[in-house]
Amino acid sequence: MSKRFLVVAAFAAVLAIPLSAQNDQQKTIRSSDDRLQISVPADWDKQDLNEAAEIQVGNEEQSAYLIVLIELKADLFGWNLDRHSHVTLGTLLSSVDLPKISGPKAMKVAGFPAVQYEIRGASGGSNIVYLHTTVETPELFAQVLAWTVPSQEAATRKQLEEAILSLRPVE
Repeated sequence: MSKRFLVVAAFAAVLAIPLSAQNDQQKTIRSSDDRLQISVPADWDKQDLNEAAEIQVGNEEQSAYLIVLIELKADLFGWNLDRHSHVTLGTLLSSVDLPKISGPKAMKVAGFPAVQYEIRGASGGSNIVYLHTTVETPELFAQVLAWTVPSQEAATRKQLEEAILSLRPVE
């Protein structure tokens, strides 16, 4: 091997370390009521997406967004995970044109039961891919709504899924 190749390879390796480390960096965002927290990529910022949301974050360059809405069980009568999921999904679907729904998918988020739907449709003149997840804890229901545009789905889907799975009560 030539010295020039080794120098170029070493330089490339040095440059690659900070880039890969930066891609793995996360930050924790707490809900405005200090009940829940979520981990998101470090390059995501707080956003003004929904005035009722306790968490509102996203990355405008990647067109990736996530909100968390919380409802306390003490304020609801006769609600369970399925009912909450169906009602909040219905609210979302009322604002989506030509929705295509996949699910429900039963899952766990921080050990709590959850239900997730994927919705593809249009809203506000744009095609959108939504992940609608409802999580039930002993005290509350959390609706996690994450979305992106189809052209960014391959780049952001894993980030959205990991953020949803990171939701947990504040300790």
